[in-house]
Amino acid sequence: MKTIMIACAPLAMASAANAQAPANQDVSKTPGMDHAATAPGAKGVGVIKKLDLKAGSITLQHGPIAALNWPAMTMAFKADPALLKSVTVGEKVSFTVKTGGAPEVIAIQPN
Repeated sequence: MKTIMIACAPLAMASAANAQAPANQDVSKTPGMDHAATAPGAKGVGVIKKLDLKAGSITLQHGPIAALNWPAMTMAFKADPALLKSVTVGEKVSFTVKTGGAPEVIAIQPN
C-alpha cells in the first residue's frame, strides 16, 4: 500500500502545480481586460501641465508618490502617445508610473 501512495504522490503534486499555473501567467495582454486598472506600478494623482504627443511625453504636477518615495513635484514623463490621446492639459488625472528604469506613465485616466 505504501508503494502505491509513494508512486501517486509525484502525480498529485504535478497536478496541483498545473492547477495553479494560470494564476502565474502574464495577463497584461489579455483581450477584454481593463489594463489601466491592473497595470503594475506606482499610483499617483496630478494635473497635466504639458502634453507632447509627437515626442511621447507628459508633464505632470503631482502629489507625493509614496511607493517611489517621491515628494510632490512637477516633472516630465515618457508615455505612449496613444495613451495621451484621452487626456488634455489642465485636467486632473490618476496615473500609474512604471517602477524601475526611466520614469514612464503606463496608465492614465481623468478623475
